[in-house]
Amino acid sequence: MLILAARLFLSVLAFGECAALAADSSPTKPLAWPVPDWQTSPPDKVQMSEAGLEAVRKWHEQSGTRAALVIRHGRIVGEWYFAGARANEPLLAFSVTKSVSSTAVGMAIAKGKLSLTTPLGKFLPELAPAEKKTIAVGQLLSMTSGVYNNHKLDRVGDPFRYAMLEAPLDFHPGEKWDYNNTGLALLSPCFERATGQRLDEFVAARIFKPIGIRPVDWTWDEAGGLPLPYSGLHITARGLGRFGLLVLRRGRWKDRQIVPADWLARATRPSQDLEKNYGYLWWNNAQGKWRGTPSDAFAAIGKFENDLLIVPSLDLIVVRLVGDETGHEHKVKIDRLFRLAVEACEDR
Repeated sequence: MLILAARLFLSVLAFGECAALAADSSPTKPLAWPVPDWQTSPPDKVQMSEAGLEAVRKWHEQSGTRAALVIRHGRIVGEWYFAGARANEPLLAFSVTKSVSSTAVGMAIAKGKLSLTTPLGKFLPELAPAEKKTIAVGQLLSMTSGVYNNHKLDRVGDPFRYAMLEAPLDFHPGEKWDYNNTGLALLSPCFERATGQRLDEFVAARIFKPIGIRPVDWTWDEAGGLPLPYSGLHITARGLGRFGLLVLRRGRWKDRQIVPADWLARATRPSQDLEKNYGYLWWNNAQGKWRGTPSDAFAAIGKFENDLLIVPSLDLIVVRLVGDETGHEHKVKIDRLFRLAVEACEDR
């Protein structure tokens, strides 16, 4: 009897997971995957309003966007390029890079290479001042490292040497939330020493290649021989859309689990109580940060509003890229774009 009950429980659990994975999965309507290339769809075939999508397009056109996608049920339903941008052009995504870095860390944790509680001193014994050695990996990812936030980090020469040996601590680790590239710079050398592989090379081999993001679709800035973990990823809109689909589908790509689902669930919800809108290098909507957007939404957010929005309950992805060429000319309220995309879903 107990065995039968256990089997029934597992069956119900599996059914629930499949239902949550994508709204359009069914025996007669299999999940759409961009293999080898993206499928496109008219709005009505994915329960979206043509007029609503036109409002999204107009917002992009008026807001300095260079490349944009709306993806629903695994299919591209809206794709636009402005200001001379091309579909095959990688654009600088700024801090969207952070969310890609987070995904790599989650995979390394699953392999036992490190953990959220691992002190940096285990891999970086030369850190100074000495209290930096007590910073945990999870504190880097949640922006609570306490490291001095140097807003001119790009002018110090080698940002990694500066972060490791020169930047002081402003706060005890875990004491204050501070969106901080200087502290996060420590992630790149720590990751390489823990895994034996550079962060960008790990991402290329373990994430990008398996989901069809080609070498021509991206580049990654570096300094001092290490990739920047907080910025520097240049990627095409369709490439970023593939990464978004991987995350939306809880780390699974067709029949292969690439990223642990439990890591993505953990990384995209509040990671601490000091700033509940922030997970582990992902922003979330648990506190209603983006009005008119479902509470389960989360996003990778970069400077000039280079953004990747994911809404699991609507099986929806929104990509916006401006790179670093025109974004500074526009002051953008990104919650307006998010709301327009959500409102375009007729079955919300």
